[in-house]
Amino acid sequence: MAEMLENPGVPSLSDFAGQGALYEGMMRTLRDGTFVHAYLISGPEGIGKRTLARLMAQHLLCTGVEKPCGVCPSCQQVADGNHPDVIIERPGEPLCPDVERGRKLIPVAEMRYLLGLVGQHTFAGGRRIVIIEQADRMNPQAANALLKTLEEPMDGTIFLLLTDAPELLLDTIVSRCRAMKLHPWEDAYILKVIQHRGVSRDMAERAVAACGGSIGRALSIAADEDFWKLREEVLHDFLDLPSRGEILRVSNAWKERKDDADALLSALEDMIRTLLLVRLGRQSDAMIRDYPPEWRNMAASAELAAFIRLLDAVCDVRRLRLSQVTWQAALEKLLLRMMEEKSKWST
Repeated sequence: MAEMLENPGVPSLSDFAGQGALYEGMMRTLRDGTFVHAYLISGPEGIGKRTLARLMAQHLLCTGVEKPCGVCPSCQQVADGNHPDVIIERPGEPLCPDVERGRKLIPVAEMRYLLGLVGQHTFAGGRRIVIIEQADRMNPQAANALLKTLEEPMDGTIFLLLTDAPELLLDTIVSRCRAMKLHPWEDAYILKVIQHRGVSRDMAERAVAACGGSIGRALSIAADEDFWKLREEVLHDFLDLPSRGEILRVSNAWKERKDDADALLSALEDMIRTLLLVRLGRQSDAMIRDYPPEWRNMAASAELAAFIRLLDAVCDVRRLRLSQVTWQAALEKLLLRMMEEKSKWST
């Protein structure tokens, strides 16, 4: 990945050079003025979708010579979130006064109100940028209302749709947007970014190992004491389980913690992924120094298929949660699978 981070406190489009072809295509489009009326910016949570959308808006509205200059009134207004020609739609924070706040989905009344604003003259007489965060949260009627506009684009209006889950959007909406899929950042770059944000080296390394390539997630968990507490519990109960006789004890302890289910499974996936990265030589052994010796042995010698099987086992539990199988029974199945793998690497 190209060296970046000239000034980590002030994001710039060049920070996305590590995204390779996506960055090159985006910059070529912006320089040539060949941008389209709608973009779909996707990628995991915390990967930089909002930052990229804001930087694109700055570039498109900038009045300076080198775009985005970052210092003209337009760039400053976009950075401060108060540019009159940038409309930001977020689930739960409606623009329409008649729509209840806090709703998880974007209703059709909100979308119609938004599109009504889009149909008005711009304040500066130039382009208008519409950023729809978590675009997959539009309800079906709202999505269809937006689709009609995307089918008949408005001159000078550019839509930036942001989503963690593009597969939840209507295929017809996806097909009318230019796709911009952000991939996970390299560990070295994330480490540099969050250290520049004041995170200690030791904590930064731990956060990088658990963030899945997301800068936003790395920053979030580095400051989250509850995350590290849960991680210690998962490490003790799922990786350091001494015998099969303890499976019932652990499943009983977790069966009442359904609200922690997603966090538990995510933490376990992160741990297994870290083992795999150590095996591939992409993480140092220091990242698993607190793991039991059996798992450290696995990270040194196991075939790659073994890690995939464990990740699949966690995915199976996610699926079982949606079926008639009880949460406790799903946990016991996972614990048994973890014990079976652990036993292979006892010395």
